[in-house]
Amino acid sequence: MSEFTLPSRTSTLAAALWDFDGTLADTEPLWVAAEYELINGLGHKWGEEHAEQLVGNSLLDSGAYILNVIGRHDLTPEWVVEQLLSRVVGQLETNPIPWRPGARELLAALNEAEVPCALVSASYRVLLDAALKQLPPGSFTVSVAGDEVTQGKPHPEPYEKACALLGVEARDCVVFEDSSTGARAGNAAGALVVAIENLVHVPPAPRRVHVRSMKDLDPVAVARLLEDANGG
Repeated sequence: MSEFTLPSRTSTLAAALWDFDGTLADTEPLWVAAEYELINGLGHKWGEEHAEQLVGNSLLDSGAYILNVIGRHDLTPEWVVEQLLSRVVGQLETNPIPWRPGARELLAALNEAEVPCALVSASYRVLLDAALKQLPPGSFTVSVAGDEVTQGKPHPEPYEKACALLGVEARDCVVFEDSSTGARAGNAAGALVVAIENLVHVPPAPRRVHVRSMKDLDPVAVARLLEDANGG
């Protein structure tokens, strides 16, 4: 029997939906480094204030933002995304992934408690596949990549798609996010968002709770957060 027995008065914790960059893995510095390398190579300057604007955004939106900032309208957002992805995926394929504190432990505990987990990321499939290779098989029941949806975060489509694949209602799910953009997507889908801030601030909102670290969570604590949000 699992060490974690979820509260008996609830069956509402149907699934846990995880953002990747900055939430499960501490990969935001890899993206920022890739941005500096690309933009400096194009002969332009970049800054932390701009890098923070990209956290949690869809990659195409980020590509468009970069081109607008540097005034390179002869290039396309798709080209920028390809350049950034190749750099970050290369890092993930050749180096151990830097996981966020407590993230792998919470993921393993949710797996042990038989709570289905979904990976829901703005990053593309090629990156998610590289990341999944560094996790135990079956860690995620499903995964949704940024190039597999029509509208990325902050639109709810990525989380709605994950819920549909799992056959669950978003109201009965918890979303782990580190960005305002991702938190808005999770809330728009109807889930409870657990915000674990990393590089950027996540404003308070209804059906949104903040925790300092995933080290402070286990499956029972997550289930209770959802109970409280759903009036249980």
